[in-house]
Amino acid sequence: MTTVERVAQQLQTRIRRKEWARRGKLPGQRQLSEELGVSRASLREAITMLESLGLLRSEAGRGVFIVRPGEKTADAIRGRWRFQGRYALRDVYLVRNELEELAAAMAAGAITRAGLARLRVTIERMRAAADAGNLVGMSEADRAFHAHIFEIAGSPMLRDIAEGIADVIESSRQLAFADRERVREPIDEHLRIVEALATGSPKAARAAMRAHIRNAADRVGLALGIPGA
Repeated sequence: MTTVERVAQQLQTRIRRKEWARRGKLPGQRQLSEELGVSRASLREAITMLESLGLLRSEAGRGVFIVRPGEKTADAIRGRWRFQGRYALRDVYLVRNELEELAAAMAAGAITRAGLARLRVTIERMRAAADAGNLVGMSEADRAFHAHIFEIAGSPMLRDIAEGIADVIESSRQLAFADRERVREPIDEHLRIVEALATGSPKAARAAMRAHIRNAADRVGLALGIPGA
């Protein structure tokens, strides 16, 4: 778990304890950074993560507010896209699909029992986080799952390309967890990806990953027409 994820986890815990329910908003960033013993830069990144996950909402000049149940709609979820104005969210999902399909296909040809076991561990971590209502934990396990696939693929070039846009890709993943009614869907999708990888078939791995990315896009209200799909 990264520093930002740890800070986000602490904030999420305090939100769930309703420490700030009466005010409906977080204290100022200077106060929070001192309480948590972290830099304001790390705190801001953690807040941005929780915004993507649908737990917080920033309003210029007013502060950071706690999102109440029922506030989340597809438009609101896309409105929290931190890179809007630079990248269209649909384009990010299309690029992500190409990269992750290729990684899955390459991983299918190199997968080992140990690699499959590591992927299954991340799925169980995601399941446990979902059972606990821990969105930060789900997001962390999701990141680890996809990172393992790129690692197993064994292509330094593909890995470097993915790492170069990691912030953009990660933000797009986090948005998909904001729809609470569908938050457990990625667990089954990850299982199907692992099953496809276990066959050693690049074609099956590509298909399972393509379905996962398409469904993730749908969870943020995007109909992703993937060329050739």
